[in-house]
Amino acid sequence: MLRIAVLAILVAVASANLQTVQRVATCGSKGEVLAVRISGCATLPCNFFQSQTYQIEVDFKPSTAHSELEVALTAVHLGKDISIVKETVPAVLSPANAYTLSYPWTVEVDFTGLIILRIQLSGNDVSEICSVATANIRDIIF
Repeated sequence: MLRIAVLAILVAVASANLQTVQRVATCGSKGEVLAVRISGCATLPCNFFQSQTYQIEVDFKPSTAHSELEVALTAVHLGKDISIVKETVPAVLSPANAYTLSYPWTVEVDFTGLIILRIQLSGNDVSEICSVATANIRDIIF
């Protein structure tokens, strides 16, 4: 479970232990996605293991100013949308600056297999980020 405390919007600074993911697609947004980083993943599909935590960061430039943003992380599995995160966070953003959306995701879903992971960030009726990536959800092996 994610809490508002773990959702942070900061001036963009790359984390050393995260890899930039190649071939992340956009799904209609006004803001500019600069980079997507996920711990342990450089190419799609990412492999995520149940009960493991992965750090996800998205660098972006908003198209307009905001005082709060809605963050949504959704898994699409077998054509069904499964909400993972849906939070509104206070965030003062200016279109002149770049920012990083950063949060940890602990994989706690009741399925395995190929998914589409969709990250959306919106505010003031503007979709600032909409990005999709493929991933494999796997059972943890001891």
